Amino acid sequence: MADVIQADFGGAPAAEGLERVFGEASGLRVGLRRIAAPYGDELQVTVSAEALAVPRAVAVVLANPAGEDEADRIGKAVLEALQFAQGLGRAGA
Repeated sequence: MADVIQADFGGAPAAEGLERVFGEASGLRVGLRRIAAPYGDELQVTVSAEALAVPRAVAVVLANPAGEDEADRIGKAVLEALQFAQGLGRAGA
């Protein structure tokens, strides 16, 4: 069961500015934030670390039901990729 996504499904409070935190891996936090844009709200899947002053957006989708589903899938996939990379780092050490 090494391929299990270890996400934080709403258990931890969202970090400042984030609507949701998917989880943390390799010292990075994967989160979701909602941004008001001139053509309509958008959802940003972000990756942040203590050293980063501003979370970095890795995906941007429209804030509609389809966009929320897509952002959820993207956030979980980014988290899983970071966890996989973290596991490779431990195995290679």
